[in-house]
Amino acid sequence: MEPSNKRDLLQEDLDFSTWKDWYLFVQFLFYFSQGAAFAAILLMAPFLQTLGYLEEEALILQSIIFIPWLIKIIFGILSDTVKIGKLGRRKPYILIAGLIGVIGWIALPMYTSKHWTIIIIGMFVTGSVALGDTVLDSLGVDVTPPNRRGWMQGVAWGARGGGAILAGVFLGVWGNTLGWRYSYLSIGIFAVVGIMSALLIKEAEIIPKVTWGDFGREFRKSVTWHVTLFDFISGMGIALVSVMVTFMSDVLDLDIETAGVGTIGWGLVFFSVGQLVGALSIGGLGQKLNLLWVFIINAIIYAGFILSFLWIDFIALGIPTFPTVLYILVALLGAINGGFETSQMRISMEYSAKVFRGSLTGTMYNWYNSMSNLGQLSIGTIIIAQLIGAGIEYPVAMQISSIALVLSLIPGILLIKKLKLGRKIQ
Repeated sequence: MEPSNKRDLLQEDLDFSTWKDWYLFVQFLFYFSQGAAFAAILLMAPFLQTLGYLEEEALILQSIIFIPWLIKIIFGILSDTVKIGKLGRRKPYILIAGLIGVIGWIALPMYTSKHWTIIIIGMFVTGSVALGDTVLDSLGVDVTPPNRRGWMQGVAWGARGGGAILAGVFLGVWGNTLGWRYSYLSIGIFAVVGIMSALLIKEAEIIPKVTWGDFGREFRKSVTWHVTLFDFISGMGIALVSVMVTFMSDVLDLDIETAGVGTIGWGLVFFSVGQLVGALSIGGLGQKLNLLWVFIINAIIYAGFILSFLWIDFIALGIPTFPTVLYILVALLGAINGGFETSQMRISMEYSAKVFRGSLTGTMYNWYNSMSNLGQLSIGTIIIAQLIGAGIEYPVAMQISSIALVLSLIPGILLIKKLKLGRKIQ
């Protein structure tokens, strides 16, 4: 593939000389802390209810507090175009993410009753997580060489799963013992340390610099919208994950605040263990094998697994009183989901780094992430929720995800073949 004009860069033109293999450990620490923080945000509604908010009020507040995660592309544009002093274009935003995280995570546990300012503090928490995640995603694309991208994505998604294990234990299992406030404070301290650890990664010099005209030209490319469509559909494919907590609570009558076996907290732990194993395994296999077949097989297995829910009688299995079967199922779901997301994000990452205009890595990669989040957290989840609200049973409504996974094969396969992504690397 040749550059379309003098401002286009090819993958072989990029400077990966700043890369050190120990950066994988830094990325693991960062994404582990982000996984814990993100899971804590997803479980914020029960905490808000302890402050006196009704269930529907808590869910609405949680949705508002989650807004920074849906506008990650803005953070990507800032870190691509606005360089601050001698610190570069990534590290200043890592520092900002750490600072607002300190404010948010310390202030949040101090609330003992309802107050409108919790929206602001909550958005400090999610803003810290979203900004930090955006910048390290961008930095990862900048510095990670082709022969480490599979491992990088495996480490990232596996670490997120590991972090969610931590959140599940603190908030879902030990929440009653430690209390919600101490649990959130502990996770917050770890989240800030993880964000600041990203300062250890040396930035790569990107030439030429971004101009605002580059944005328009990039978004006029048909392949940009091809990748966008792929990530949106793939996001809808993993929307199932967003309703699993509600499924375990409403259908299986499991209580997030009940200590011991049978809790949603333990369900989150087993799901996260599976995601950790699946992401690391597929990250390694995707690096050694052809990405095309790894992606196809993973998507088909995922869709088939969700389809099997139509024939599983969860109540007859005795899950509410003997949840071992549930733990096995959610662990398998986590493993398959971790593997699929690793392949999905690797496709986006490889395109963002393979050919981009100027240094729009942060903008483009986080645009694709935002579209995946939109498909998962908004459109896909809303469709499933509306179907359930209309009286459709959970296993049937969840088939929206299996349908989307099958549909994602079309743009995914075309992208991998057209752009020659993820070739086997020794």
